[in-house]
Amino acid sequence: MSSRVEVVEAGPEYQRSLENLLELYIHDFSEFVPVNVGENGRFGYPDLPLYWSEPRRRPYLARIEGKLAGFALVTWGPGLRGNSEVWDMAEFFVLRRYRHRGVGIELAERIWHLCPGEWQIRVRSNNLPARSFWYSAIAKFSNGPVSTQDVEIEEVAWSLFSFESFGE
Repeated sequence: MSSRVEVVEAGPEYQRSLENLLELYIHDFSEFVPVNVGENGRFGYPDLPLYWSEPRRRPYLARIEGKLAGFALVTWGPGLRGNSEVWDMAEFFVLRRYRHRGVGIELAERIWHLCPGEWQIRVRSNNLPARSFWYSAIAKFSNGPVSTQDVEIEEVAWSLFSFESFGE
């Protein structure tokens, strides 16, 4: 793995940066999810403050050459397959400038090393680019077959990827 992507756990001082990046993320995501902007012109992400008040949540920022390049919001809790506790990639975003250059895969791998254990990645089934990305990233990381399952949660079809990270 190269060292061009710097990943840091974001403290509360980075809340505004994450709020702004989340707006870009949700804008991109609105292609697959019917979400509207509020009257203030923002989508908002009301759960963001929980990443600094609940120990089962971790916010990460990615930088390339000191510049913000993306983020990952990770949670630890019950898995969707009925298994015990798993890591879950709640949100994941790479700025368009850095996409299709290996930045997303490197960011994901760094997060997986920082959070060893069982993982699940949920992707809306209609989000074909994300499904393809996660399949490739997990296959590269795990050097083996990728476990996927189609699930429906509250009438939404998801692809669920499961694997294990052993850390560094």
